[in-house]
Amino acid sequence: MQKHPIVKHLLLMLAISVAIVVLVFIFVKIYSRHGQEYAIENYAGQLYSEVVATNSLGLRFVLTDSVFSDEYAAGTILSQDPPAGATIKKGRKVYLTVSSSKPDDVLMPDVVDMSLRQAVSQLMSEGLSIGRLYFAESQYRNAVQSASVKGRKVIAGQKVTHGTVVDLTVGRGNNDVGTVVPVLIGKNREGAQRAVFSSSLNISEHFNSNVSNKANAKVYKQDPVCSDEKYPLGASVNVWYCDPGEFERNRRAADREIDSLKRVADSLRRALEMEDEGLLDDIDFDFIDIDDIW
Repeated sequence: MQKHPIVKHLLLMLAISVAIVVLVFIFVKIYSRHGQEYAIENYAGQLYSEVVATNSLGLRFVLTDSVFSDEYAAGTILSQDPPAGATIKKGRKVYLTVSSSKPDDVLMPDVVDMSLRQAVSQLMSEGLSIGRLYFAESQYRNAVQSASVKGRKVIAGQKVTHGTVVDLTVGRGNNDVGTVVPVLIGKNREGAQRAVFSSSLNISEHFNSNVSNKANAKVYKQDPVCSDEKYPLGASVNVWYCDPGEFERNRRAADREIDSLKRVADSLRRALEMEDEGLLDDIDFDFIDIDDIW
């Protein structure tokens, strides 16, 4: 070392560099709490004040938006990011959307002379709800003639409360051609409403007792079902909703039952093929449809 001071300094620099790298890694591990991850719970449906008061992980809650909902009390958490079940570390930020105490005002869009399908899409995108469709004599089928709230007409540009239920008067057209019922099974509430109203039909909704959030509920039954039968404009479709979890459980059970039925059909096909190929000409094995099961 004394004879070669350059080597001495190089080794000293190497030792210092290694020490710095080790210290940085230790600091990062401590600062990032490496390995200390926790599954975040589901805050949806809980009051924001209660979640903050019982915050055992030192999480920092950030309110990103407030939306009025007549189904929840003011301050109820509607959604969160990261979602429930995601791993998170202590002290991290969680972004929340809560229900507000007062709905916002929106401007009534101009839907007069629009097609019914366009009017439904426009009203729902503005946060308004469709109540009932009324049909009047007109040569223009499915053209919106007027909009009303609680029996009183509303015009474009008029202030209405977010979530207001709007009734529409629509043209019947010059012919008596009816409409068909769409497939609703598996759709959420908004999707079912869009499909029904866009088909010139009204909707009657029923919710199972275990439905906690109507917006996320899934359609598991409808009456009448989808077919080629024509119904008069404005006819009512009954729709039943269940919790999304219940829908998926029942769906998987139906899938398993269908698989079992298909295996039986395949066995029958093979047995008939062995006995007489001519017997297969008048037999249709492709008769199993999951929508029929539902």
